[in-house]
Amino acid sequence: MKIKKIEKLLILIERFLPLVLMSAFIFIQSSKAAVAVSYFGWINFFIHKIAHIIVYSLLFLFATRAFKDRKIALIYTILFAISDEFHQSFIPTRNGSIADVLIDTAAASGVFYFTKKYQKKIPQVFRNFFNL
Repeated sequence: MKIKKIEKLLILIERFLPLVLMSAFIFIQSSKAAVAVSYFGWINFFIHKIAHIIVYSLLFLFATRAFKDRKIALIYTILFAISDEFHQSFIPTRNGSIADVLIDTAAASGVFYFTKKYQKKIPQVFRNFFNL
């Protein structure tokens, strides 16, 4: 009996660990002071927005893996983006941005759409890992 409970726990950890780690990574990065990657403002803007797209696309995929449901994963990702921007509003040198929430939502929605539309073209190993 205890072995089955341990197996179920291990399965839950396997499913949710990537999501928990990515969520923690985003939270920790949002807790740090803003970083300039260039002297040119437009380059900073571009790189930070690309980072948002990549990180929230991955967050959505990990949420899909954890919840085994794209709609719930999308809701999780959007709510996390909102809470992250709210959190940033309390960090010195940071500010909460509705534009960033929209970028994060667009990234997750884009992955939602493409993984649904092109599901058969996604390699099987990725479909299995992300529960697509």
